[in-house]
Amino acid sequence: MLAKKLVNKDFKPLEPSSSVSAALAKMDAWQTSNIPVLEPETQTIIGHVRFDDLAKVVDETAPISDLDIRFPIYAYVDQHIFEIARKMLHHEVRLLAVTDRNGEYIGIIEKRDVLESLSNMLNITTSGSVITVHMLRSDFTLAKLVHLIESEGAKILGLTVEQPNNNDVMIQVSLKLSHEDTSAIVSSLERHGYIAVTENRDDILQIDLTTRADELMRYLEL
Repeated sequence: MLAKKLVNKDFKPLEPSSSVSAALAKMDAWQTSNIPVLEPETQTIIGHVRFDDLAKVVDETAPISDLDIRFPIYAYVDQHIFEIARKMLHHEVRLLAVTDRNGEYIGIIEKRDVLESLSNMLNITTSGSVITVHMLRSDFTLAKLVHLIESEGAKILGLTVEQPNNNDVMIQVSLKLSHEDTSAIVSSLERHGYIAVTENRDDILQIDLTTRADELMRYLEL
């Protein structure tokens, strides 16, 4: 999914002439601690202000141009939602400005829309089961893993890969599957040298796809 699917075009950024009180009011209305700043003549994002910058201002009628406006944070309209989530995490923001490739402002993307889209992409609410496959990093190949699973008639609804650290030789892949009964799939994987753990009604997996998605959502709960 690309950013253009999530853009809210109704949001009006601040301008350099906007007052501190107007900025605070907009932050309160949108439940955010950051607001992008737009240059009205060029329609480009020139920076952003944060609540911490405004809270210490005595004269709230002063324009935000009197402050040290922070560097601009934005995403391009044709970037993937994964890149949007990465930027939100990196900069610790609840909304992100979106521009075209020429830098012209289009709208914003809100954190809640990113979370909903990620949940839909991972099929969190879809019935099925989850398996986690442990393998050597050197043996990691999705093509073989997908082939073995689909050979048992199952469909992969979602997939995450836990990035190993430099000292870890093992990698973990969690897969949301269409099948409730994963016994045949697990047996097939184990015959080919994989270590597979499954979650179903009788066997609760401690680390699963839903947990990983919840962790990402908590990270985004800024």
